[in-house]
Amino acid sequence: MKIPGSAKHIQIDKIQSKTVAVVAAATFVTIFCLLSSKALLSQAAFQRRVLHARRLTINQINKNINNADALVTQYGVFEDASAENIIGGTNTTDANALPPNGDNARIILDALPSRYDYPALLSSVAGILNSHAMTNQSITGNDSSDTTISVSAANPQLVNIPLEVSGVSNYANAQAVIKDFERSIRPFDITKLELNGSDSNMTATLTMATYYQPAKSVTLENKEVR
Repeated sequence: MKIPGSAKHIQIDKIQSKTVAVVAAATFVTIFCLLSSKALLSQAAFQRRVLHARRLTINQINKNINNADALVTQYGVFEDASAENIIGGTNTTDANALPPNGDNARIILDALPSRYDYPALLSSVAGILNSHAMTNQSITGNDSSDTTISVSAANPQLVNIPLEVSGVSNYANAQAVIKDFERSIRPFDITKLELNGSDSNMTATLTMATYYQPAKSVTLENKEVR
């Protein structure tokens, strides 16, 4: 025969059950609040990083805009046709102008071209020889136009272009040709010089090298905020 528990024991059991339920509910709420707080803190930290990256981007854009405006102004002054060019010649856009004449932009591009243009190089060298009445001209080198690709790079390197140039004129003109190569806005590195003949009929032979440098590439950074 089952003996019913006393009323006091039944009351204690009910209180214990309620206590367990309250403790379980409180534990669940506490864990939920902790997890929610962690998620909110992580979200807030992420938003702060996003806002910081946005401020940096806006500041950089504003700097770029100011730099671009300043560059446009400076280029206008640089290309002022009313003034002489940077090497003391006439500032002209005539494509056939011989050194020291020519517009500044073209002079700078000619100084260190970004493309391997062998025919243009030979034309430029012939122009210097022609300006001093050099006859029996010879311009020899290795034309690598078929194998050279002028691809832009983040850190472009100088590329050597060897040449051997010769011509016949008087001694004064031979000297003038050498000086023109030395003063050329495009660098010519003369490594060997031979002069043969008389003062009025002299053959000048120059072994030298010039250069070109591929354009520098600009990469836009895509930065992900984590």
